[in-house]
Amino acid sequence: MSFWQENYGFVKEVYDFRCSKYLEWMDNIEAIIGKVMANTQYTAKEFKIIKDTFTSLCRDLEKENTKSWLDMMLEKLSAHSAEGEEGLSGRDKAMKAQEKKKLEAMIERHNSLMAPTMEAQSKVAHYSECYAFGDDIHPVMKVLNEQKHLSCKEIHPHTMEMVEDQIDKQEKVLRTIENQASIYNELIKRGAKLRSNPNAPSFLEKEIDRLETEWKETNEKAKIRLEMLNNVHKDWDTYENQRVSILQPLESLEEQYKSYKKVFDPKKGAEWLDRKKKKAETLAATVKEHYNSIKGSFANIVALAGEDKREFMEKEVVEIDERSVIVQKIEALLHELSDFNDRLNKLVEKMAELHAWMVPASEKLEFITTSTELTPEDRVKEIFDLQAQVNERLPLLEPLEAEAHDLLDAKALEGEEDSEVQQSETAKRHMEEFELIKETLTTMHEKVEIEAGSITQDQKHYAEYFQGVKNFKPWMDTAETVAKTPLAKPQTLEDALKLLEEVKTFEAGCCENKGKLDSAVESKSKMEKQTKSDNEVETLTGRWDGVKKVADERVKKVQELVDTWSELSTLTNNLTETICNISSAVKPDVSMLEGIFQKFRTINENKVKLLEVI
Repeated sequence: MSFWQENYGFVKEVYDFRCSKYLEWMDNIEAIIGKVMANTQYTAKEFKIIKDTFTSLCRDLEKENTKSWLDMMLEKLSAHSAEGEEGLSGRDKAMKAQEKKKLEAMIERHNSLMAPTMEAQSKVAHYSECYAFGDDIHPVMKVLNEQKHLSCKEIHPHTMEMVEDQIDKQEKVLRTIENQASIYNELIKRGAKLRSNPNAPSFLEKEIDRLETEWKETNEKAKIRLEMLNNVHKDWDTYENQRVSILQPLESLEEQYKSYKKVFDPKKGAEWLDRKKKKAETLAATVKEHYNSIKGSFANIVALAGEDKREFMEKEVVEIDERSVIVQKIEALLHELSDFNDRLNKLVEKMAELHAWMVPASEKLEFITTSTELTPEDRVKEIFDLQAQVNERLPLLEPLEAEAHDLLDAKALEGEEDSEVQQSETAKRHMEEFELIKETLTTMHEKVEIEAGSITQDQKHYAEYFQGVKNFKPWMDTAETVAKTPLAKPQTLEDALKLLEEVKTFEAGCCENKGKLDSAVESKSKMEKQTKSDNEVETLTGRWDGVKKVADERVKKVQELVDTWSELSTLTNNLTETICNISSAVKPDVSMLEGIFQKFRTINENKVKLLEVI
């Protein structure tokens, strides 16, 4: 028996063992390639283990000796098995074919692993650097995350000292971030270099973006927090300074408020009020400016300190609120004093008007009742004119008296200080003047009523007639002179329009004065005992008819002239426009132009005739 026949079982066992190890190696290398090429992110330490395992498995990657040995042993095992058992050659052949097929499948699998293994070998070194980069950014990320947390966590400083302490802490945060700048810049450069490699893994981009985002956010949050704290510190500084600055104008307003009083001389009162208003407006503007600054600063302070600290912090602000009411009090009092001065001024003006009318009216009444120079008719007219004036002013007394007592009553001045009591002397003079006006007007009313009562109705009607005729005569003389005077020939359309306005005014004056004459005649007709003055009215009426006729003719002629001249002006404009259009037309309508010229000639001739008539 040969060696192979004697040791067949042992050799077959070794062959099977070597096949299983070959398969196990391929399983391991497939698994490790999967880990290398996976998108999972490892730590640098974890990937080093994977890298070392992969490197170890890739030694003798070709495994030519293994493949040759297995192939040789398969041939020998098949051959020696056939020598001892000649009757089983068919089975041996089938076994050899089956084993051969398995070995070829293993070798084919080995060959298919070559490409991914080579790809993994080309990337593993770069991946190792990328994983190391990921580990290296963790310390920086940790520092940045801690500083961002410090910049975002809630703080509620409610004193200036607490704000200053927070500013110191935030400046320390920024210094810590700045200290990481060189490391960060180096990592960014390193990341950019790694990213430029075509074999860069996808997680590298995420790591770089995460680092850049964290750096940017941390810097922004830190700077925003420091800026906010610095702004609140300024608000605290403004708040403290303005709380002191507002006291002086508030005290000045409070002192000024005490000095306000009623001034009973309207002119001096207006000047005094003007000075007080200007001073108050300046002080009020200063107070409002300080107050708005305080409220704005306080709102920002409380926004950071928290609403739960508001009640504790706003005690000082409430005190300023209470004192700032003086601005509204002064505005209200100045408005009240201005209203008082306006009413007093109107009262004094009305009394001055009545006094200015009253003195000459009293003298006139005395002259009417005592003079022997007046005709009976003039006396009647003057009495009734004066009666109408007295009756017109008499209703003014009652509201004037109420206003005088409301503004000047001595009871309203009780308890006032010496300076205001001195002013009340002016009030007394105003009251005395009113009493004088009231007494004089009442007396005049009584006397006028007595005088008017002594005049009969016939005397009244005749006086109206007499005065009407008397006033008509001078107008009649003037009107006849105007009617006889030739009209000035107008040179332009504007002159013609002015002339038309003049003749229309004259014509209206004729109608108005004739109405007055007719009213006088109507008064005469109401007399129980008629007088013989009809011929004078008839004469005047005849003269008026002549003047009215001239006035009507002039209105008619001048109106016709204006209408003609206006039409001529419109036609001239149309003619100019038509000539301009004809010059640019291809086939101008000359016949239309001839028609316009003909019409222009006719209207112009008519205008010339009308001018000659005028």
